[in-house]
Amino acid sequence: MKALVLSIIIAAVIGVAGCGSQAVDDSAITLKVKSKLAADSQTSAIKIGVETKDAVVTLSGTVPTATEKDEADKIAKNTEGVKRVVNDITINPDSLGATNLGEKAGEAAKDIGESVSDATILTKLKAKLVAGITGTHIDVDNGNVVLKGLVDDAKKKAKAEEIAKSTAGVKEVKNQLTVKKYSSS
Repeated sequence: MKALVLSIIIAAVIGVAGCGSQAVDDSAITLKVKSKLAADSQTSAIKIGVETKDAVVTLSGTVPTATEKDEADKIAKNTEGVKRVVNDITINPDSLGATNLGEKAGEAAKDIGESVSDATILTKLKAKLVAGITGTHIDVDNGNVVLKGLVDDAKKKAKAEEIAKSTAGVKEVKNQLTVKKYSSS
């Protein structure tokens, strides 16, 4: 009887030790996969989640391209100790990741450049128009200028348009200025 009880206790200890060992192994696998993702220029370790259970790695997160998703899958499969990979990564071309970082940075710089340019154009136009042409409202969008408001005469309307067209960065001018109509009293 003692031998049977001792055998059961030994089996339980081995089973518990085996469970603890698997958890450590799973943590080590997760760490290895994350490290490899961080070292690879085609993947974003921050955007890709890694969980391991019983040596089965589950990848999650959102990346901008199938290339990045496939690369993460390949990295996980080629990691020592991994039995299988479940790739639950979703692809969203609007998201930011390793495979489109340069493109997204370029778009952001272009957007900032356009905004700065529009603000610069607006400032220049306001400074030029304030000396003699009042009553105008100016909109600038991507270098396209719209003049609105009320001016004293047709000469000021034409002058405002001329000033706008000659301002650096202006692509097109829409002159929607209205000339005041004076009533004879």
